Amino acid sequence: MIKRERYLKFLTDAIDNEFIKVITGVRRSGKSVLLMQVQDELRNRGISADQIVSMNFESFRNAVYLNNPEKLYEDLMASQNGKKLYFFFDEVQLVDRWQAVINSLRVDLPSDIYITGSNASILSGELATLLSGRYVQVDVYPFSFAEFITLKEIDATNKQQVKQAYLEYREFGGMPSVLDAQVTVDNRYDYLSTLYDSIMLRDVSQRSGEGNQQLLKMLTMVMLDSISSEVNVTKLVNRLKAAGYSITSTRFREYVGLLEQAYLFYKIPQVNIRGSQRLRANDKYYVVDNGLWHSQVGEVLTSVGSQLENIVCLELLRRGYDVKFGSIDGKEVDFVAEKRGERQYIQVTQQIPENSNREIQNLIDVPGGYPKLLITGEEMTDRRIEGIPVVPIYEWLLTE
Repeated sequence: MIKRERYLKFLTDAIDNEFIKVITGVRRSGKSVLLMQVQDELRNRGISADQIVSMNFESFRNAVYLNNPEKLYEDLMASQNGKKLYFFFDEVQLVDRWQAVINSLRVDLPSDIYITGSNASILSGELATLLSGRYVQVDVYPFSFAEFITLKEIDATNKQQVKQAYLEYREFGGMPSVLDAQVTVDNRYDYLSTLYDSIMLRDVSQRSGEGNQQLLKMLTMVMLDSISSEVNVTKLVNRLKAAGYSITSTRFREYVGLLEQAYLFYKIPQVNIRGSQRLRANDKYYVVDNGLWHSQVGEVLTSVGSQLENIVCLELLRRGYDVKFGSIDGKEVDFVAEKRGERQYIQVTQQIPENSNREIQNLIDVPGGYPKLLITGEEMTDRRIEGIPVVPIYEWLLTE
């Protein structure tokens, strides 16, 4: 397994600081492997094995603690040996009152604590209250395209190999476990579908209290059908009702919130480019991984343009940008990406018709001196139009 340098550097730079390290992300995105890599770094720094305490609460061996946080705390306190301890807790949210256990360890022992969770609720409620200002968070995403070709040992300077790899990435995504050598091309969709079902069961259905699992499935399907489009809740609720399901707009929004908390969907709001204010309008949603998406609706049933947008959106989030989509004079700019006071405008299209600036006109109309970029699915003859750079997506994904 490759080292995920972006995340690993963040965590190793934080070793021995005062903050609890919270690692979040969709199920099976590589959080557990990241914990093991941090432990390897500790051993390289001379930390002894008896200082490292690692527990995965999805394992049956730790089931005794799930409803008994007092026993967990007592057993962990008993492990103190006069040295600083390094605690690694995987899927810690499965333990009742785990927040109090973590806070007590922080207060009562010289320790450095790392926790993972596959649901955004890990950062809400009691944890936020007990540990306000005392934790740092890193969001872990499926493999980027750069990580994808590194794992496959593809030469980044070989354009033909890179283009072929990109087509594979566009279809099957970058879930780390799917790229395991034992998961063949023929059974990737079977694996992805099973993983998707696991996410829905553990991180959505069990939290929703909804007894009608078919309703949740259909709601998720209409959301998957809406990737890269503005989501009109009323229209989607009416669509479900027409199919025979009973649901209100309020309940619909609650379920979509659970999909967000499971890191399966990401909400992208709309901003008025001329005024820079967020608009009270329909949001867009993008899915965490193209492979998970295609395992449910089929790659041939999704537009290439939506696939491109989804990859670009997730890559921008992965790179730490705050992402919105823009509106200017009734026209749309696919992405307005901001980070540390810098902003860029991005338009995404499969290709640009010859002698036509229609796909880029929205960018041309954006005022101000912020950088603009047109990302295309295919390599274009012109690499600059009206002063705006044009770059194929498989190149953009490898440059930051």
